[in-house]
Amino acid sequence: MADIIDDLSNNALVSTLAGAAILALCAWAWRAWRNKRDGDLIVRFLTSSSKGTAFTFRSTQAIAANTRLSEGRVAFLCAGHKKVRRNEKEMQSWRLVQ
Repeated sequence: MADIIDDLSNNALVSTLAGAAILALCAWAWRAWRNKRDGDLIVRFLTSSSKGTAFTFRSTQAIAANTRLSEGRVAFLCAGHKKVRRNEKEMQSWRLVQ
């Protein structure tokens, strides 16, 4: 353990690589947290908006307006979410799948 600490403190290349790895890990964790938070927001909207109506699909624009996310972000998150499916006939509408 002392050798690793010594290498980090005395070798510029090793300390730079270690710092870059830590920054990359933090950036990945931040991005994953934001995606989960925004994905859960979309799922909550789809759940609440489908109650009391026969229509199950919501457009990207409607989701974006109600969740205050950009349309591009909504489309990205919906396409990757396991509980949300795209309408096969109209490509910019989404529904919740249980």
